[in-house]
Amino acid sequence: MANKDYYKVLGVSKNATDKEIKAAYRKLAMKYHPDRLQNGNSDEKMQELNQAYEVLSDPTKRANYDKYGTETPRGFNMDSGFDVGGFGMNFQDIFGDIFSNFSSGFRGSDRANFKGKKRGSDVFTNVFLTFEEAMLGTETKEKLEKFEPCSKCNGVGALSSDIKTCNTCKGAGKAKIRKQTPFGLAEYVSSCSNCNGSGKIISKSCVECSGSGYLKKEKSVTIRFSPGLDNGDKIKLAGYGQKGQNGGESGDMYIIINVHPHKHYVRNGLDLLISQFPVSFLDIVKENEILVPTPTGTQTIQMKSSYNSGTKIRVKSAGIKNKDGITGDLIITLDVKIPSYKSNEFKLLAEKLESFNDEINKNFINEFKNKK
Repeated sequence: MANKDYYKVLGVSKNATDKEIKAAYRKLAMKYHPDRLQNGNSDEKMQELNQAYEVLSDPTKRANYDKYGTETPRGFNMDSGFDVGGFGMNFQDIFGDIFSNFSSGFRGSDRANFKGKKRGSDVFTNVFLTFEEAMLGTETKEKLEKFEPCSKCNGVGALSSDIKTCNTCKGAGKAKIRKQTPFGLAEYVSSCSNCNGSGKIISKSCVECSGSGYLKKEKSVTIRFSPGLDNGDKIKLAGYGQKGQNGGESGDMYIIINVHPHKHYVRNGLDLLISQFPVSFLDIVKENEILVPTPTGTQTIQMKSSYNSGTKIRVKSAGIKNKDGITGDLIITLDVKIPSYKSNEFKLLAEKLESFNDEINKNFINEFKNKK
């Protein structure tokens, strides 16, 4: 994502609000969802969208990006590069290798960086939930690897007795460099190359962590997905990112939610929409009760003889319930159907309706003629 315009990636202006950014991400996430994009470019496009959204949805990263052209003020890319997709709660593949490319630290090096504790970078991963899982909530128990500072060396990579003063710079961390130039002998001060500017040299690495300063430990973690999650929502696992430096805390893991589309439901906030809800004209005429599917089971609603195709019916509190207990509505749009009858049944029905007439067609023709 280097040198890419994150605003253009999401199709928003630089003055876009957080709400507009989230809405744009959700729309594009649906467009480039693997179920809808079958040309093999979905993973690459989703990675691009997620990176843009991660920066622009975070106030600090967005401010740095607007000022420096990158989400980190000194131009370092804090994204771990881990952008893994999974389907329908298959989390083993998602988290299995996420730490496999982490660097090993000092590991026998005789140089050290003692410039203070530094927090590790965050990592990001995609999870794809079914519509029902996102709507009702779910959880999974996974074994994840977590970096923790080595208790033996306090995250430094060596015992204090094995850390010596650099002989080159005498502990100053800087050294004078003399260099012959066309204009004569030049002298300048630079970081000591022998100790990386720390003034210290490790004579022996910590045997417990092999000099890395950190130990990788396997943890059993229950990941809870609360009800009502939507595309672009994030779940934070504190401390499960990349390891820090010099005893600094590990970064965090962010799970970015992606939701599979539903065959019938369309989500609008916490409301659920069914745009073509089939109903027999007999149920309309006879004002029958019909069954309506909701996230928690079926409900019955009363038909009215005044209903037509296109009539919208709102079923209160039958939509999506979020973690705060707020529930949306179910809104169905009727699609009135005429059932298929056998010839003798249709003939009998026609005879019973013989005495009933209406002026619908005649009224339309008269209206049509009058507008000429």
